[in-house]
This record gives sequence, structure tokens and C-alpha cells, in this order.
Amino acid sequence: MMANRFSEQLDKIVRGSKPQMGFGKYAQAAKPRLFIMAEASGMVKGTELPGADAVVVAAPCRCETEKSGMLRGCAVGRETEHSGCDFIVLDLDGSIIDTADDMARLFRICGDLSDGQLRALGGLDAAAFIAEAELGESLVYRDLLFVQRLTDLCGKPLLLRLPVIYNKAKLQALWDRGITGIVVDANKIDTAALRNVVDELEPKKRGRERAAAIVSSPPATAAESTEAEPDLDPDEAE
Repeated sequence: MMANRFSEQLDKIVRGSKPQMGFGKYAQAAKPRLFIMAEASGMVKGTELPGADAVVVAAPCRCETEKSGMLRGCAVGRETEHSGCDFIVLDLDGSIIDTADDMARLFRICGDLSDGQLRALGGLDAAAFIAEAELGESLVYRDLLFVQRLTDLCGKPLLLRLPVIYNKAKLQALWDRGITGIVVDANKIDTAALRNVVDELEPKKRGRERAAAIVSSPPATAAESTEAEPDLDPDEAE
């Protein structure tokens, strides 16, 4: 798959960056964090959605030809022209369309997919998936199990749609489950306030939890671990 601006920015944000020095300049390190996408009713400037990394609007495409600092995309309900988009959002039940090589594809998915279908998602030409998990205002432990199933099986970056701004503990729990980013309705959620919470999170510790959860093989019994001693000849016994 050809590199695209969306994937490059997503990877840069979720991995963070090391301090860079050179020519009298010093760039501060950026710690890994969740990617933030905002859904808007119309194309807006980055200054109107502080804290967001990307904005997506409904079709038809309203992206300008020239690229902007913020990633821009359109949700596609039917085949249409897309010229200024960094990415498009597709439905699994939508028609197959052709896109430019440098335009990323994102797919909406729901939790009603079987385990086999979730694994098969990895074969799609997709930069990421947007999960409609139907979360409520109060996050419960069952929601974490649901999210972990999606991240374990889909095989690609997962952006989780949130109905509200969760507190630090809840967002941290979701990040630790393996999500890459979050998607919110810009008409209902203050993206600047959301970014403040995201910036307080600690780099996810999912890898350590997974390693600790590996079930080791049971130790061999004495009968299995002790090799049978060879029979000695009478001469050797002496």
C-alpha cells in the first residue's frame, strides 16, 4: 500500500517522537497519545476544532484541493468525486469505489461481526477502522471486554467512537485495551477539553498486561522430568 498522509500522521502521534537537536534548534519530545478525530457538519478550519488531529464530514466531498495542517476527510455514502481529502470513511455495506493511492480508507465497523469477520478485516485496504461500540455515558467493565475483542481481532488501528468525554481513568482503561484513537461529534463535545484529558494519560501499558496474562505450561511431573536411569551391566554395577 502506498504511504498516505493520514497513516503517517496517525503513526507519528501514537508512537510519539524523540527529542531532536541540530543547527541550533531543539525540538521537544512528544509522548505517545491517542489520535483525535472530530465529526463536523461542514468543513472547518483547524482553529475551530482545537485539539483535534482530523475532521470528517458527510458526503458530498467538501474538501479543498490544497491540503491543510489538519487531516480532512469525508464520509462516503455513495460513489462521488474526492480530490482534496486525506482520507475517506466507508461502510462495509457500501459500494466498492476507486480512490487515489495517496488517499487513506477508513471503514466503520460494529461489534456484531463474528470473530472470523473481524479477523478478515485485516485483508481490506484500510488505514484504520472506526468502531461503533454504542458506549454509554457511564463506561463499565463489560465495555472494556467488548473493546478488547475488537482490537485483538481486527488487526489494524482502531478508532473508537465516544458519546461523551470520559474522565482520565476511563480513557486510560480504553487506551490500555489497545485502541489507537477516538472519534467524537464536534457539535456535542469540546475537542479542546477532550485533548486536555488525553494529554494527561500515561503511555498505554497493554503490552505488559498481555505478557503477564500468558499462561505458562504446567511444570512437568517428577515422573516426566526424571529420565529413566539406564540398566547397568553386572560388571558396571561392581
